[in-house]
Amino acid sequence: MRLIAVKSSFLLILGLAGAITAASCGRAGEQAAQNVLHAIDQGKLVGTRGTMENVGKALTSYAMDRGGYPPGTTLQETNAALIPAFLPSPANVDAWGNTLDYRSDGKSFTLTSPGADGRLGTPDDLVMVDARFTQLPAPGTP
Repeated sequence: MRLIAVKSSFLLILGLAGAITAASCGRAGEQAAQNVLHAIDQGKLVGTRGTMENVGKALTSYAMDRGGYPPGTTLQETNAALIPAFLPSPANVDAWGNTLDYRSDGKSFTLTSPGADGRLGTPDDLVMVDARFTQLPAPGTP
């Protein structure tokens, strides 16, 4: 409980310091803060892409070994077939903490990250079909 109180106090102080810095630096401070947030988001994009590539490789190896992709409607269901032989540990979420969406009929699979906005079917989604990306957000998009 004490740790939570300390973290909360630290975050409050950090937030106030950021607000004061942004206010005192004006436009330059705001731009610097935006640049930091953008860099963090780009890091999450790269991390999510790496996670999806690892899952795609595991699914491809499984298909080569077993004659098809594991059928299912969730990655959680599929993990039982992949771990540990094809995937060392579960990879169910993207770098934003969103659940990866998996769909397969056994012949093909689609793996989708809802991206930064957390909603499927939007331009910031990362979509992989049969281990190839078919949709990636444009570089530099927040």
